[in-house]
Amino acid sequence: MTHFLLAAKRAHLKIPCGLLLLLIVGGEILLPLKGWAQSFSDTGTFSFTGSSNPVLIAQRYREFLPGDGVRVGPVQLHPFLGVAEVWTDNVFRTNRNEESDFLTTIAPGIQASLPFGGKHSFLLDYRAAQFLYSKFSGNNSFTQNGVGHLTLDYPGGLRVDVDANVVGGFDARGSEVDSQQPDITKWNSNTFRSTAQLVGTNLGIRGGVRYTQLSFRNNGQDRPRDRNNAAANLTIFIPTSVTTSALLGGFISDQNYDRNNQLDSFTYGVFTGFRIAPSRQLSGELNVGYNILNFDRAPEGETLKIQELLRMGLSIGGKQQKALFISGNLRWRPTSRLSFVFRPFRLIQQAAVFNTSTFTQTGVGLRVSQTFNTRLFINGSVLYTNSDFEGGRSDNRYRLRTELEYRTVKWLGFKFAYIFERRFANQTIFRFNANTVMLSIQAFL
Repeated sequence: MTHFLLAAKRAHLKIPCGLLLLLIVGGEILLPLKGWAQSFSDTGTFSFTGSSNPVLIAQRYREFLPGDGVRVGPVQLHPFLGVAEVWTDNVFRTNRNEESDFLTTIAPGIQASLPFGGKHSFLLDYRAAQFLYSKFSGNNSFTQNGVGHLTLDYPGGLRVDVDANVVGGFDARGSEVDSQQPDITKWNSNTFRSTAQLVGTNLGIRGGVRYTQLSFRNNGQDRPRDRNNAAANLTIFIPTSVTTSALLGGFISDQNYDRNNQLDSFTYGVFTGFRIAPSRQLSGELNVGYNILNFDRAPEGETLKIQELLRMGLSIGGKQQKALFISGNLRWRPTSRLSFVFRPFRLIQQAAVFNTSTFTQTGVGLRVSQTFNTRLFINGSVLYTNSDFEGGRSDNRYRLRTELEYRTVKWLGFKFAYIFERRFANQTIFRFNANTVMLSIQAFL
C-alpha cells in the first residue's frame, strides 16, 4: 500500500480507496428467491450501499419477499444471507498504477411483514454488508440499510405508501462524486417519504412528498456536502385505451446545505409521457420534460467573497441550470422465460466536489434475463452514462455485466458474474478500465 501511495503521489494523483459496492451488493449477491422458476435477480438490486446519490436509493418502495418464510404468529419472517468472493484488476479505479485485489463480502438480512385489515400491510426490512479486502484492508467497510414501510390499500383504487429509510453507505470508487481520497468517503442518510395514488375509470392522480437528510462522516466532506432536501411531485393520468394512459406532471425540490450555503437551490420541472398498465408482455412508464435549478445564494460577481470561499474549501454555486428531464422504466416480456428492462434517464444533480456545483447526467440502462429451466438462468446488462459538470469536466462511463445463476434447491443458489467498466473523461485523472469476476452463494428462507 505504501508503495502504491508513493507511486501515485509522484503521478500527482489523489488516491481512491474502497470500491465494488455497486458491483457486489448493487449487483445482487444476496438477492432472495422469487418463486421456484424465477431468477434470484428478479427481486431487484440492493443498491442502498455505495450509492453516490442517496436521494435515488430506491425509486420503488420495498416490497414483500415471496415464499412462506418463517411464521411467528401473524408475522412472516424472511432471513437471508449472501457470501461472495470477488477479484478485480483495478481496485482503486485509477488510470495508472493499477492494483488487483480479492474481496470477501458477507451480506445478511431479514424482513418481517404483517398484513392487516384486508389489503393493508406493514413491513420492516434490514440489510447489511461487510466488505473485507485481502491486500488493501484499509478499504474494508460495513454498510447497512433499515426500512419501515406502511401500505394502506383501500377499496375504490386509493393506495397510500409511507416509509422511513435509514442508510449507512459510502461513495463508490469510480462514481461521479468519488473524491479520490486515501480513505473511503462515508455518509449516513435518513429519508421519509409518502405517496398517495387514486386510479379511477376516467382519471388517475398520484402525489408524493420526500425529505432526506444527508451527513458525511469523514474526509472533511461534512463541511462542503452535508445537506437536506425536501421535494414534492404530482402526476395526473388520463386513460387513452384499456392498457395505456397519457400523463402530465410536475415536481419541486428545495435543497439546503448546512455550511456550504452558496449551493442552496430550488429546482422545479414539468413533464409528460405515458403509462402502460401491467400485462403479461409490456408494462412501465416514461416521462419526458424540462427542469430548472436556481441557486439561492451564489455570490455571482463578488470576487472577494468567491476567493474567500475557495480558500475555505467551499463551492461558489453557479448560474441557473436548465436541462431536459427523462425518467423511464419499461419492461417487455416477449415470452414467459425472456424479459427486457429499459431505463433511460436525464437529470441535474448537485455535486460539491472538485470545485464544481452541478452536473447533468444522461444515460440508459438495458437488462436482459433468460430462464432456461427451474435451476439455470442467465442475465446481462449494459449501462451508459454521460456526466457533464459545470466547470468543464465531462465523463462517459460504460458498464457491461454478464451473470450465470444456478439453483441447487429452492432456498440455495450460486452465481458467477463478470463485470467490465470503462470511463472516458476529458481529464486524465478520471479515466479508468476495470475487470471484475465474482462468485457468490445466496440462501433465502
